[in-house]
Amino acid sequence: MKKISKILLLSSLLITGYQLPACRQAWPVTQVHAQSVLGLSAIPPRLEITVNPGDAKTAQIKVKNESNTDKTITTSVTDFIVTDDQGTPIQLETDMTENRWASSSWIQISPSLTKIKAGETKNLTVTVLAPDDALPGGHYAMILHTPDSNPILDSTGAAIQTNVGTLVYITVPGDIKQNAQIKKFTAPIFSEFGPINFETIITNFSDIHISPIGAINIKNWLGGTTANLTLDKTNIFPYTSRTFENTLNRKWLFGRYRAQINAGYGTAGQIVSATIFFWVIPWRLIILILVAIAIALFLIKLLKKKKL
Repeated sequence: MKKISKILLLSSLLITGYQLPACRQAWPVTQVHAQSVLGLSAIPPRLEITVNPGDAKTAQIKVKNESNTDKTITTSVTDFIVTDDQGTPIQLETDMTENRWASSSWIQISPSLTKIKAGETKNLTVTVLAPDDALPGGHYAMILHTPDSNPILDSTGAAIQTNVGTLVYITVPGDIKQNAQIKKFTAPIFSEFGPINFETIITNFSDIHISPIGAINIKNWLGGTTANLTLDKTNIFPYTSRTFENTLNRKWLFGRYRAQINAGYGTAGQIVSATIFFWVIPWRLIILILVAIAIALFLIKLLKKKKL
């Protein structure tokens, strides 16, 4: 009996020792958002305007002083580019008049110098004057609000001029090329457990920004739908890429799965799609179950022999 007890204890430790790590909770991470050092808000953060070549359009934007001190704000317009897969706009100080997408020279702001009391919100007028030879498609600029205050020092002691602003999206109607491709669609080919992370990179080859709308449909090996993961709605600037991240947040999965992404974009209902396959097999758990079954059968056989 001592021998049998030792075998049972060993089996219990094997199974328990395997399950304990798998039962650890993934505690949520709390994100802390710091308040703006400027105490300013640009409203709206994005402004979209459609204007024909040779025409003018006006719109209203606002800047709010959320601090407890009065501020003098200088408003200017600059061009920007996007170079990463996260869509981060980078302000440009150089002349961009020859750039296909630049439009800072089209935009006038009134007033350009504004005094705002603590807690006050001021309206500004944005006037867009499209040149006669404006090409059809998207044109972009950035309206910046800079407070008249001492610049902030970074960790190296260098002065940083901080500001807040509104991104301006100008659309010139006409024969606009719209084309996009899925540059990358991946997930781990083999996993023992979930969750399963998906990475999608969509490249925009259009003459205008696009906002893909779609989802990743996941089916199991029996053809049943396991999940539908929606893509975040975001803009992709012309001739840039954007990364989308989705997670199938399930631990217990088994077998071969098919994941297909379908995303619509553009004004004509274009669609981009891609398909991948991945496996999820909890192989160590299966091995332990088989070992436990083998041990149980051995013990049953051993007990039968002792009774005889």
